[in-house]
Amino acid sequence: MNQPSRSGASTVTPCFVCSAAISAQDLSVRQRGVWFHGTCFEQNFPNHVTPVLSSRPPLAVELGRRGGLKGGKARAVRLSPAERAAIARRAARARWAGPKER
Repeated sequence: MNQPSRSGASTVTPCFVCSAAISAQDLSVRQRGVWFHGTCFEQNFPNHVTPVLSSRPPLAVELGRRGGLKGGKARAVRLSPAERAAIARRAARARWAGPKER
């Protein structure tokens, strides 16, 4: 079992199941890019098999949602105001353009 890496004191890694913070003293498991408390992982995946997202649709939906909530904001922070304006301009042109021929 691994421990979540901590780059700074303010970084808090939550458990995917219970959303409680994982401290350095807790046993933790990282599967499919998310952290679990050891006990949460054992309760949800008792055979210690890597979770299969297709057999647990709510887990897959939650993972996708979490990534989607972070993605747009993280990208916007990196863009300059001119880049954001250009993207918005292209989007408006595409939105108001006539239907494309197939």
